[in-house]
Amino acid sequence: MIPQGSGIRNRIPAVAVVGLCALVVIAEGYDLIMYGAILPALLDEPGWGMTKSVGGTVGSMVYIGMTVGALAGGRLADRFGRRRPLLVAVAWFMVWTAACAVAGSSWQLGAFRLLAGIGMGAAAATALALAREYTPPGRTGMTVTILMAGIPIGGIVSALAGLALLSRHGWRPLCWIGVVLTGVVLIVVALLLPESADFATRRAPGRLRLLFTADRRAVTLLVAVAAFAELLTWYGLNTWMTTLMRELHYPLTSALQFSMTLNTGAVVGSFALAVAGDRWGARPVGSAAALVAAAGIGVCAVGPSDRLVLLASIAVLGAAAQSALNLINAAVADGYPAELRGTALGWSNGVGRLGAVVAPSLGGWVLSATGPSQVFQTFILTSVCCAAALAVLAWSGRSVRAVAPEHAGVAG
Repeated sequence: MIPQGSGIRNRIPAVAVVGLCALVVIAEGYDLIMYGAILPALLDEPGWGMTKSVGGTVGSMVYIGMTVGALAGGRLADRFGRRRPLLVAVAWFMVWTAACAVAGSSWQLGAFRLLAGIGMGAAAATALALAREYTPPGRTGMTVTILMAGIPIGGIVSALAGLALLSRHGWRPLCWIGVVLTGVVLIVVALLLPESADFATRRAPGRLRLLFTADRRAVTLLVAVAAFAELLTWYGLNTWMTTLMRELHYPLTSALQFSMTLNTGAVVGSFALAVAGDRWGARPVGSAAALVAAAGIGVCAVGPSDRLVLLASIAVLGAAAQSALNLINAAVADGYPAELRGTALGWSNGVGRLGAVVAPSLGGWVLSATGPSQVFQTFILTSVCCAAALAVLAWSGRSVRAVAPEHAGVAG
């Protein structure tokens, strides 16, 4: 594809476009997953009186914003192009992450995280749509994996920052690191990122109702169920992993290391499953990945005394859970035509974010009412639900690509 734009943006190769979109997701991943790293410090913040339940509610706020942002951002990307909405979304969540750094109470932090989440949700849906349009046929799974690896990479950076700064300097410097990181990414992307070539030649805007015609409805709903369940699992674990491991009597440094292992496994392992997804199909491989994730959560719930076994299980869990999410996005990105792609990704990510909204509060409620083992059991159930939805899609043989025959000539 030939990039649209001026100056250096006319000459940037397709692989660099995917890389720039991945940088956006890394910055988003840091700001998003940072909350899990700072949550233990927030629970001890003088004058805030934050309980575990309140901590879960505050954690949910960003996902409410992401739901709104994904639905709106995908629609705007189909109407106005990918580049401009993406730049606005990145600038938006950078500003509100800065506001988080100066929050004076838990309710202020929750409000600022909600507003930041609007930009995060819009950025993710738009970046996925743009990157897909610079991807060769049959490589969508790998492209989505490269982009979505940005979330756990950002999580790794936030865990490292927490290990280095949290005990001595508190949680606010971690927010400022996110602001600086996002600002640098925004400048680079603004200078280099071209507009979508597909959008430049196909300007008919997508509409949400077109995803629910008779021949698309079942696939659209099943993808949403899978996204809801697996995002609930993944973000629930990222929000509560550090705290859960502390509840199981591991010290804070070890608990942060477990969080870092979860995200490292997600980055490394998801590439292998991306190759499998491109070869054997996103739906069956995604279903298998969700089942493996459920098994990994089960090992964490048992809390094995062998540290190596625990670390390996957490790494496998991260790889499998992240891969399931990636393969859901790959199925959607590869199956809808350019004029509907942003809307379709906004739908699946927006509904999925509702699962992420539920996850922190659900984890906090279950932890307060019962204990850490029951929280892990809850996330086993949600991961199995994702596997079931993807298995139904695979078993039925219905392809997302095949549900849009009138657009077959423009499908990516």
